Amino acid sequence: MLAVGDHFWPNTEQIMGWDIKEDGFGVVLSPELPALIRTEFMPALRGFLDASGMDLGEFSGFIMHPGGAKILKTIQELLGLSCEDLAYSWDVLRDFGNMSSPTALFGLASAVSGGARGPHLLTAFGPGFSAYFVAVDL
Repeated sequence: MLAVGDHFWPNTEQIMGWDIKEDGFGVVLSPELPALIRTEFMPALRGFLDASGMDLGEFSGFIMHPGGAKILKTIQELLGLSCEDLAYSWDVLRDFGNMSSPTALFGLASAVSGGARGPHLLTAFGPGFSAYFVAVDL
């Protein structure tokens, strides 16, 4: 691990989280999520990169939490990436779906087993709404 960081957006409990019901947990996932990511993700990512003394151009790959096709497409647009650039994330979404924050670890495992090398940005999203960043050297 080269660097770790997180960001929490206040007053976003209605965006993503868990609703505790009598028969178990129910997921809360608002259709507002892609819009929130579109407007708020880059400032949070820049904050992580600045605090870590890193630049986006340093990464040879990206592993993003595959929270759904809209989420991945939004991040692709924001970062100027292609589907190929997020292939590990797209593959995990296709093969397993969104399994909450740990889904990003499936992307990491896929990258490692696929022979990815160099610094990669691993990002996961969590309840509340929150983002977690890890710069890893594979």
